[in-house]
Amino acid sequence: MFSAFFGNYLLNKGIVTGEQLSQVLENQRIIRLKLGMLAINAGYMNARQVDEIHELQALKDKRFGDLAIEKGYLTTVQLDALLKQQKSEHLLLAQALIDDGLITIEGFEKEINNYKKEHGLTDEQLDALKHNNVEMVVHAFLAFGESTLSKHYSDYVTLFLKNMIRFIDADLRIDRVEKIDTIQMPHLVRQTITGDARIFTGLSGEELPFITLAGRYADEKFDKIEEYPIDAAGEFLNFHNGLFTVNLSDEGIEMTLDVQSYLEDSTLTPSNQLYHIPIYTSFGVIDLIIGQL
Repeated sequence: MFSAFFGNYLLNKGIVTGEQLSQVLENQRIIRLKLGMLAINAGYMNARQVDEIHELQALKDKRFGDLAIEKGYLTTVQLDALLKQQKSEHLLLAQALIDDGLITIEGFEKEINNYKKEHGLTDEQLDALKHNNVEMVVHAFLAFGESTLSKHYSDYVTLFLKNMIRFIDADLRIDRVEKIDTIQMPHLVRQTITGDARIFTGLSGEELPFITLAGRYADEKFDKIEEYPIDAAGEFLNFHNGLFTVNLSDEGIEMTLDVQSYLEDSTLTPSNQLYHIPIYTSFGVIDLIIGQL
């Protein structure tokens, strides 16, 4: 996540080109080993156990290592050893940029400080971004005004980003939240969460990012908009919203889900507070919508 945020900053500053940044990020994807693969390589877990933990992550909002310890597949000592093998993402980015001759060590440090100043980040917030702390990143970049549901919205976006990183794409970034007056949605799957309040949720995108998200979630290759990718995108939204309501239930708040639906070339013009959060992925922009119509 840090690479997408800071890489875009370097792109806008003209320090790297789009082609150079894409290559750097692709190189990172190749060398970035997930914890499950490291655990298998170390002999701590087998493939069946890793798959089981991945399946549990679809039911619980918990990290791989925490679930593996709960199941008795890893000890805390083993987890610490594996985490030390995973290089910090900002160090991987720095090394890749320096190795390609795109920036010096001094230049990287200078631009990190400039980035921090331009975005008004505290030391703690910058450190959170470097270590992909989603909760802190959402707190730093998103503000939902005086809405009585603002905590729900922040928690919702935090969980959504975690699920995007876990199941769809680790190289993503968000932009500032926008309150919607009217917005055109080319391909939209939507679902309402109902309880003391009705919360509208939706995800939208142009055809390529929409079917790519659907394909990555379904582990399929889609070439066009049709029933299967639409259903897969809707299932991803429904899966996420289900986890969100489970988290709310743990807090003593009971909410239910309406059936998800799909709209093409729709226009949203809310009479209440509705928010748009652009999510920039490696395959295009996904628009996350949350609020009240």
